[in-house]
Amino acid sequence: MYITITPQKMGGNYSKSSADFVGYLEKENQGLEQQDMEHFFNQNGDEISAEEVVREIDGNTAKLEKHEPRFYSITVSPSKYELKRLQNHSKDLQKYTREIMKDYVASFNREINGRPVNIDDIKYYAKIEHQRTFKGTDKQVQENQPFATKILQLKTEVRNVQEGRAEGNVKKLEKEIGKLEREAPHQQNGKRIVQGMP
Repeated sequence: MYITITPQKMGGNYSKSSADFVGYLEKENQGLEQQDMEHFFNQNGDEISAEEVVREIDGNTAKLEKHEPRFYSITVSPSKYELKRLQNHSKDLQKYTREIMKDYVASFNREINGRPVNIDDIKYYAKIEHQRTFKGTDKQVQENQPFATKILQLKTEVRNVQEGRAEGNVKKLEKEIGKLEREAPHQQNGKRIVQGMP
């Protein structure tokens, strides 16, 4: 299990709204029918709308300073082995997330009115992602970028030769493209990892 906790980052100043982040988490729902969508959930509720999540998070910032993040993102990523052990991925991960959040809150070691902070004292919303794609900020994509740049340059040269704007050997250029594709340090199923790849 891989778990990260990341504060909201929006350049030098923090955005006043969680709307962009919630919109990003909604990407898997695009084009789906209502009954097929993956909804947000929290400790006590399922099927929470994105609008409610934004409204609740944005409305919970009264005591924050201007320079403080408005929310934190906690990512829980089970391994392939752990996923294979689950009976019902979504329901089992929801249950696990709810237990993790209880432990997370207990680790605060704080009190409210003389009692330890508990799960009902925090506001959180979670969402199960079934498919992840590589982003431009991922290490694999960034380390493959010099290869991608050179491949794009060579493909432009091939097009210029084919359209008569330049002279050159197309087969030789295509051979170099193939070599660069194979030499890129990060591969998945025999293909160079690029942004947007599952």
